[in-house]
Amino acid sequence: MRLFKNRIDVDVAYYYGTTTNQILDRVVDQASGYARQVINAGTVRNMGFELTLNTTNLKVGDFTWKSLITFATNKNKIMSMPDTSVVLQTGPIAGGQIVAKVGGSMGDLYGRGYVRAPDGQIVYDPVTGNALITQDVVYIGNTIPKGKVSFGNTFSYKGFRLSALFDAQYGAMAHSLMHYKMVEQGKLTVTLPGRYNGIIGNGVVRNSDGTYRPNDVLATDIDEYYRSHMGADNAEGSSFSTDFIKFREARLDYTLSKRMISKWGIGQAIIGLYGRDLFIWSPWPMFDPEFGTLSGSDIVRGFETAQFPSTRTMGVSLKIAF
Repeated sequence: MRLFKNRIDVDVAYYYGTTTNQILDRVVDQASGYARQVINAGTVRNMGFELTLNTTNLKVGDFTWKSLITFATNKNKIMSMPDTSVVLQTGPIAGGQIVAKVGGSMGDLYGRGYVRAPDGQIVYDPVTGNALITQDVVYIGNTIPKGKVSFGNTFSYKGFRLSALFDAQYGAMAHSLMHYKMVEQGKLTVTLPGRYNGIIGNGVVRNSDGTYRPNDVLATDIDEYYRSHMGADNAEGSSFSTDFIKFREARLDYTLSKRMISKWGIGQAIIGLYGRDLFIWSPWPMFDPEFGTLSGSDIVRGFETAQFPSTRTMGVSLKIAF
């Protein structure tokens, strides 16, 4: 839909569909002689919404300000599987795994986590003061973002053109192996409290009669204390939101006048400065929540294993058309 002499351009899409007999790669018991099995099964229901909005906010003389907004969201539900649940991917520690479970969603992340009181508080060992960890896996979150947003602006004045683009996503979780390793080696500031005098964890202790009291047990083995929270036995403790806002790109271009370049036989010449992946705002504790972990030829969602820092790129460009 276009309005006001093309000053507003809106594209909206809503979809609802069911996918059956998907091709899935499941983890199987290695006693069978194989590690994985390709299956052709399952029913998943998807619904989503997508929006693209282009606007010309201001146009005065040689000055123009345009904006671009995109938004996409998807929700899926697993309606059937050959078994009640199918493990699609396993992580490096603490029983971390991506599970397709009837009634759940594709991308659901499970792993061992905290033992919790009925009100959700962490339960601590009454002797050591360390956090208690479940033996069975628990639901941690979903690795697929609930929504993605982009917001860009372009300002033009005569031969100059300035543009900036921001990206964001929200609603997903992932496990960080690097965070666990850094905690294990005491290289993160989150491990500073209690190093010299011990620490009392925030939570409760279960009494012998089944009731709970505020934790009052001093943990003196600080290495084991942080291991119980964020170590190899606790996938939940090293799982974090992958929400982010990124300053994805900025660009300044200047188009040389035709009078200046026509004598050289050039139809168009544009010189510019640009920067990409300039800044990121995110609760993700390591480098970049948009990591991609390689497993063979596949990119695995949900398990970051020793990622490198993202690259900030800056440069100069020259475009010539004859």
